[in-house]
Amino acid sequence: MGDLAGKLAARAVKVQAGGQEFNVLPQAAEIQLAQELGMPRRELEVAALKTGIVPGRYLRNMGTVGLAGQLRLLNSTVAVVGCGGLGGLAVELLARMGVGTLVLIDGDVFEDNNLNRQILCTEADLGKPKVMAAYERALAVNAAVEVRCHKVRLTKENAASLLKGANVVVDALDNLPSRFALEEAARELNLPLVHGAIAGFLGQVLTVFPGDPGLAEIYGPPGTRERGVEVETGNPAATPALVASFQVQEVVKLLTGIGEPLRRRLLYIDSASGAIHTLSLGETGREEKGLKAGGPKIVSFVGASGSGKTTLIVEVIAELVRRGLKVAAIKHSNEAKELDQRGKDTWRFHQAGAQAVAFLTPSQAAVFCALPEKAAASRLATWFCDADLVLVEGYKSGPFPKIAVFRPGSPEFPGPLPGNVVAAVGDVAEARATGLPGDLPVFGWTEVKELSDFLLHKVR
Repeated sequence: MGDLAGKLAARAVKVQAGGQEFNVLPQAAEIQLAQELGMPRRELEVAALKTGIVPGRYLRNMGTVGLAGQLRLLNSTVAVVGCGGLGGLAVELLARMGVGTLVLIDGDVFEDNNLNRQILCTEADLGKPKVMAAYERALAVNAAVEVRCHKVRLTKENAASLLKGANVVVDALDNLPSRFALEEAARELNLPLVHGAIAGFLGQVLTVFPGDPGLAEIYGPPGTRERGVEVETGNPAATPALVASFQVQEVVKLLTGIGEPLRRRLLYIDSASGAIHTLSLGETGREEKGLKAGGPKIVSFVGASGSGKTTLIVEVIAELVRRGLKVAAIKHSNEAKELDQRGKDTWRFHQAGAQAVAFLTPSQAAVFCALPEKAAASRLATWFCDADLVLVEGYKSGPFPKIAVFRPGSPEFPGPLPGNVVAAVGDVAEARATGLPGDLPVFGWTEVKELSDFLLHKVR
């Protein structure tokens, strides 16, 4: 080792970077010395880092992970399951960061429809196994990385054997049965799992540790559905790149111990509106406590279509934000989806100042969540635990207090008045005719400040 240290020092050069001076082993010198010694380049890079010499290719990593962090990366093994849109870019970035060993798992070949987003897919690669393209790209990017690939589909039966020896697992799959099989295997092997998924302009990332509730918190129990809403919204080019980048950052944090992983926090990326939020998941005791905990107040605004609920909520959000409060807003609908686009209700909530916005249907919450309505409702306080108030548009059957909205000339209130109505807004006569108890307050359309006071001080 002493002789090797001397040879490394003899070929190192001093380089200034980020206000510091580093001893750097240039790439050409590294390759030449590895050939002279008949030594694998990864072993040579590890030896260099142990003597305080930075392989030139990792110099720009130093300000983030440092010598110790880079050494941990080189001594680590990461399994990437799925080498398509998410996995292809993850492989590229992990190789560039200097993760020492990559285990790549994918049983598919490239098809025409992969060309729009999968970075490893070119026209010349159609029909080529994805895992082989990933293998070739990783070595082309960083020949010091050891790459092991398996052209198989991950199943419950083979998952544990394929992942054995890994330190972290990246979930870059495209179907829920395989995701749950992967999560189960990661738990059995005591491995953290970095989950990523995309749907149109939306994406999500979550790091699952053994013992965490994990994917069931966002997808419901295994077996409830095959795929998420991405089958409707598609997969454009940029979304997988966004999500894969966050996944790789999670891997780096886990391996180096730098930063705070997204454990029990779902990172929700809405690139249509340019918003990123984190939703808390599975914190001990929070789900059982639900609305009785000291979390945010949750109130729904219910009424006929066209009654003015959205405009009213927008005005209330703006008033509460002016008072320095944190507000989250949720659009509830029986429609299959509503992307957060200009002019849409959720977009208007953002514009009014809501710090977090989500879309909820009977089978979909946040990005993709197959949960019964009441189960989803019980988790809103946990998801938006940082908010002071959560305002829900719609959700007539929800378990929280409700503001009934009546507008003259609009269709009458749909069906009987729901339970737990605590106040009304709009036409007093119509509200009373619908059955609103006489002792409940009714606010006019211009009484937004008064309604806000009521929400803050009277609603429990």
